[in-house]
Amino acid sequence: MKKKSIWLEDKPKEMYPSITKDMNLDCLIIGGGITGLSILYQLKDENISVALVERNKICEGVTSKSTAKLNYLQGIVYSTIKKDVSMAFAKMYLKSQLEGIEIVKSIIAKENIDCNLEKVSSYLYGEAKDKLKIEEEYQFLKENNIKVEKENNTLKVFDTYVFHPVKYVRQLAKICHEKKQNIYENSLASNLKKETDGFSVTINNHKIMAKKVILACHYPFELFPFFLPIRTYIEKSYVMASKCQIKKEETFITTYPKIISKRYFDKYEIILKGSHNICNKLNSQKNFEKLTNDNNPEFLWSNEDIMTSDHMPFIGFIDRNLILATGYNTWGMATSAIAGVIIKDIILEKYNLYMEYFHPYRNISLAKIKQYPSNLLSNMKSFIWNKIYKKKKWYPENLKFSIKDGKSIAKYTIGEKEYIINTTCPHALCTLIFNEVEQTWDCPCHASKYDITGKCIKGPSVKDIAYKNN
Repeated sequence: MKKKSIWLEDKPKEMYPSITKDMNLDCLIIGGGITGLSILYQLKDENISVALVERNKICEGVTSKSTAKLNYLQGIVYSTIKKDVSMAFAKMYLKSQLEGIEIVKSIIAKENIDCNLEKVSSYLYGEAKDKLKIEEEYQFLKENNIKVEKENNTLKVFDTYVFHPVKYVRQLAKICHEKKQNIYENSLASNLKKETDGFSVTINNHKIMAKKVILACHYPFELFPFFLPIRTYIEKSYVMASKCQIKKEETFITTYPKIISKRYFDKYEIILKGSHNICNKLNSQKNFEKLTNDNNPEFLWSNEDIMTSDHMPFIGFIDRNLILATGYNTWGMATSAIAGVIIKDIILEKYNLYMEYFHPYRNISLAKIKQYPSNLLSNMKSFIWNKIYKKKKWYPENLKFSIKDGKSIAKYTIGEKEYIINTTCPHALCTLIFNEVEQTWDCPCHASKYDITGKCIKGPSVKDIAYKNN
């Protein structure tokens, strides 16, 4: 069994340099996943200086861990937005998802991108308790001219798609590179500082000045000014890919809270299951075991998604000249495509229909604002509990904890090799959790991730945790 995403099975052919000098730019995009490359693609023909930086390799982060559905049937979402926010917002969110799918399809056709795009039917399965909600979702879709069928507590739509997200994003990068757009890998951004005319960012010890900075890095490495932890929570999911006898041209998803999501790729059946708030259910091995059960998957991995209180993404200014694109609520493929168009219009100072609906500081109902303290409380509870109980009962015997130089240290031994790390996440000082299945140290507060050597492989943290003797 390979403990990695099926989308990362093929090694990239394209290699991009790292930042080695100071720069002055019109626009800096931070993040080399589907959002960052969608933005760069939209800006590639404009007469502005743009650079995209990625801390690791292009499309080896959250995008590569997705089930990669281009799907507007997203559970009981539209009727929920209609009830909790307004009909206008619900219609606009549906419109954005339909348009995002069309943008991806048109780019694939125009650029002749080979990324296994397939048209499929999609199903939403509800339980008996969901009967009324399924009916409300059905009526909303019908009223908005969606061809949808309902049988008992099941909805079916016909014009959805699946694809290979890494192939798609790598091709976007290649196209942009050929258009002389600057792409940099192994270029870690930190120290975001507001300047008179834009922002400065430190990247590989070089100062990058940009009139506009776009945070397309899933979870911003700076807590302020937006302070994302109070506005969202992070949902963790577990995914496996197993060989199957029959490949079906369909996807399905079940309703909350016991979500199961399925799609097919090549000779594999891909299943996502066991989603939960990252602050809870910290035993990764147990969570993976629940997923695999009697199955024998060939690929096994996990992913994290940022969840907003009103089920809509955050796309727009969070400060003058600072733009955010995140909070996709597990549906980032189509949303990233529409984010690329919105942010292009923001940069070019053009009107975009979605700006007021997806603006990070949009009006949110009092009922939803009441969730903010709950988000913060779950973070604080996880922070305190893990400070007190560092050594978990499910940890392996070859993992030892100690205090050195006033720091909490963990030593993980494999054969003759020892890996010693600081167990405190540098981002917000949360205590890290050991993920034995994926051989990583995971932050239960904001989802930073480190390999067993202590290298930071996923933000928002920008520092490594390898322990070094003074």
